[in-house]
Amino acid sequence: MSGIIDRFLRKKSVRNEELLSLSNRLSFGTSQFDSFLMRKILTEDTVVVQEYMKFQKKLLLLELERYQSIEAELDLLTQYFVIVNTLMPSGFLLKWENRFQSESDVLVPPLILFPMIQHAIANGYNSMSSHPIRVRLSGSAKVLLFEVSHRANHYLDGQFNNTLMEDFRHRLEFLFPERHNLLLNSNSNTCRATLTIHF
Repeated sequence: MSGIIDRFLRKKSVRNEELLSLSNRLSFGTSQFDSFLMRKILTEDTVVVQEYMKFQKKLLLLELERYQSIEAELDLLTQYFVIVNTLMPSGFLLKWENRFQSESDVLVPPLILFPMIQHAIANGYNSMSSHPIRVRLSGSAKVLLFEVSHRANHYLDGQFNNTLMEDFRHRLEFLFPERHNLLLNSNSNTCRATLTIHF
C-alpha cells in the first residue's frame, strides 16, 4: 500500500546505505558464529567438537565481499545440517529438499541461505519428529526460491521479531534492492519464511 501511495505522491523512501551495509556485515557475522550452535557444542564430546571446529574453520575463511558458487553454499549448508542433526535432541527432524538446477552457474553472497534456517532451529518448536523443519530450494540461473517452515513456538510473542531476522532483511535490501522478496508468515501452528531472489 505504501508503494502505491509513494508512486501517487512521487515520493521515494530514502535508503540508509550505512545502516544496510552494517546489517549486511552483522548478518554475515551472525551466520559465521552461530551462538545457538556454539552453546550446544560446549556440552558435547570431543569427536563432535572436532567436526564442528573443521566446519567453523571453513566458515571463518569466507569473506563478506567474495561471492561463491551456489554449489559451495549448498555444500556448507549440508555440512551444517549434519552437525545440527548430531547436536539436537532425539525427536528433532530436519527435511531438506533441493530442486535447484545445479548446472546453473550462479554466484551468491556467502551464507545468504543460513539465517532463515538458523532462525528455525533456534526459535522453532523442534523437539518432535512429527513437527520437522522443512527446507526447500528450487530455481535456476534467473531466480532462486528458498522456503523454511517450522512449528510455531508459542512462547514467543513475535515469531520473527529478533535481530537475526531484522539484520537479514536489511542484508537482502542492501544486496538485492528491488530484486528480492522475503515473506514471513505465521499462524497458531506454522511459521514459514519464503525468499525469492532474482539474478
